[in-house]
Amino acid sequence: MGSDAAETEWGWFVGVATATLPYLCGISLDEFYLSPRQCVRAFGEGRRKVRELFGDDITMPEVHCPPLSYGHIACLGARVIFPRDSEPSVRPIYSGIDDAVKELEKPVRFEENDLFRHYISVYRYLEKEFARENVKFSGFGYEGPITSAVLLRGKDFCVDLYRSPQKVKRLLDLLTESIISFVRFTRGINSEPEMNPESTGLADDFSSLIHPKMWREFVVPYWDRYYAALTSGKRTLHCENLSPDHLAYLDEAGIDHYDPSVSARLDPQVINERTNVPFTWRLPSFELMKMSITEVPMWVRRSADKGARHVHLYIEPLMCEHDNPLKVLAFIDAAKEMARLPDVGGDG
Repeated sequence: MGSDAAETEWGWFVGVATATLPYLCGISLDEFYLSPRQCVRAFGEGRRKVRELFGDDITMPEVHCPPLSYGHIACLGARVIFPRDSEPSVRPIYSGIDDAVKELEKPVRFEENDLFRHYISVYRYLEKEFARENVKFSGFGYEGPITSAVLLRGKDFCVDLYRSPQKVKRLLDLLTESIISFVRFTRGINSEPEMNPESTGLADDFSSLIHPKMWREFVVPYWDRYYAALTSGKRTLHCENLSPDHLAYLDEAGIDHYDPSVSARLDPQVINERTNVPFTWRLPSFELMKMSITEVPMWVRRSADKGARHVHLYIEPLMCEHDNPLKVLAFIDAAKEMARLPDVGGDG
């Protein structure tokens, strides 16, 4: 299977969205998040069912706490809502930029947060139930500084950028330092070094809301500070919905690998023309489900023709139904076939 950081050789990857595991077991998402017993069942029974549907050429998720990108902002006071059988959500908590800065200037003890305590208890339970696996504390996650700011301020953050740019910079300063502290805190639980010598990733989707001409001032410095504090190795980025004009700033931020995920204004050719950063090109589930089985290999070949050196997809719940598993298998077969072509290269 191809590396997700392939730069010149052809590579590919098929992963499993964690929500797929409880879906296959008939477990509601809120039960998965809130019940350690159901979380154990999802990983134990769910992974077996995924393997039965899709075979051995997929990357199975390792055991971890239910994935929640709102862990950090929950520790800052955001209330995480767990609707019945739906993804968790949060609502903005700061009514004004001044209130946001004032609150973020206060010290925070992450370990005192109730949701964090729940996640630690789930982690200990998973460790015991999966004693033969290397279970690490993960899942209680975070977003990048711009996405965190939008989640905490709501759409008014976009107004703040123009009305109070200096206060926004102060807000992003505080959030970036808080995120760095949070990452170091969670790494400490796993007895990992604060500075990862290999790589560190960042997800910051709402950076796409900021006009490209403002990135040098409101995005790049905060990303650079984040990476410089947490890794001496590669800088990897997940950022959806960017425009072509955003891409030049990936080089400025020193990004080593880029995942555009779902970005309607991009394709592999555009990315190659606008940046030197290696990237992986995703087949989204909503596109796959609209395709016929014969159209999936065409997508793989077309992506390669446009300059993608790496393609991937994630198996999401509805991809387990009807003929969608056959489409995933067609994706795998096509990716393997591309790897065997001499003008594409790679081992697959």
